[in-house]
Amino acid sequence: MDRRDWLKLAGPTAVALSHGTAFGAESTGKWSDEGRIEYSGLLMEWLKNDFELRAKRLELLDGKPCDLSYDYLLIGDDRKKERTFERFAEGRLSDRQAFEHIEKSLAEYELVRQELAALEKAAALKWKVESAKPKMDKGYIYGMEVNAGRLGVILDGSRSMTRYLEKLREEIARDFPEAHIVEVNGCHLDRAADVPWFYASAVPDVNPFTPDRHIPEVPQADDRPFSRYISWTRSLPSAIVSMVDLMKVDAIYWFCDFDDDDDEDVIKYLARIILDQKVKLFVHTVDKRPPSLISLLAEKSGGEVIKKRI
Repeated sequence: MDRRDWLKLAGPTAVALSHGTAFGAESTGKWSDEGRIEYSGLLMEWLKNDFELRAKRLELLDGKPCDLSYDYLLIGDDRKKERTFERFAEGRLSDRQAFEHIEKSLAEYELVRQELAALEKAAALKWKVESAKPKMDKGYIYGMEVNAGRLGVILDGSRSMTRYLEKLREEIARDFPEAHIVEVNGCHLDRAADVPWFYASAVPDVNPFTPDRHIPEVPQADDRPFSRYISWTRSLPSAIVSMVDLMKVDAIYWFCDFDDDDDEDVIKYLARIILDQKVKLFVHTVDKRPPSLISLLAEKSGGEVIKKRI
């Protein structure tokens, strides 16, 4: 596998962020059946895409097809099953039918996850570094000078910030076309960094098959999968830890509005990780100033804070 092959499979699995009727359910704790179905469906979409990407990486390593043991989720020529899947995607199943589909799907995804984990355990032993970490390069993002061989980008994908994201991506791509970009649903700094694998990507000089980079267990229908999924999309600390520990970035560009809660202990924990690994933190906000500890961290890391409208 050369660098070009890895770059084709480098991006993290797309994180589906929804701003529909169920969007506020996590904070209120009052989930409607519609919200449970919507977010369980988003989780299932993420699992499908993630497992496909992992299978392709195994194929690249071994040079042969990686056919996973899908049964219920394999449609084939079954028109009745195909219609069920289509109606679920369109929101046209009854609640009972939808929850039954979710239960069967998540059960099978866990079996396939176990299969993938076993294949990746063997692959991790065979994998060899085939390219060095990219050399340091200088670029600019809205006037900030950024030196990085590997740049990690964290974008606040909450409702109030989505209008900026296309321009931001264009600006970043100008000098850093291979930056690793993730979107996080908000900028909550009061949560544990317990799902860094959710934001991980494959990079050419880091073993992509180790278990710390992948979901350890698929939540089942009785595990509140809808709530689990939305909490993953909001775990800003996990995104930062992923960039530092799993992606091995040299610098992080973080764009957000700092309109969510923060916790001093969480910030201090992230500071230790960032400073220990000598990662530079560049923080871009539009209106509000970041918490004082974040500003101090950016300065001490060798980065900076910019308050600039887009």
